[in-house]
Amino acid sequence: MADLNKFQRSKERIAEILNHLTMTGSDHQANPYFHKLKQSAQLIDTKIEKLNQQESEKKQA
Repeated sequence: MADLNKFQRSKERIAEILNHLTMTGSDHQANPYFHKLKQSAQLIDTKIEKLNQQESEKKQA
């Protein structure tokens, strides 16, 4: 469960950074950062989903 919380906090922090960059205005130089941050958030979502599946499997066993 601790890992899940760490992933969630990381995702929230990435969302904060992405929101800040969006609000400060974006230019073509920032686009790679936006893309990388979005990829990171998607990766965290995938990891959270896998952890949830593992927790579910443990409960069923």
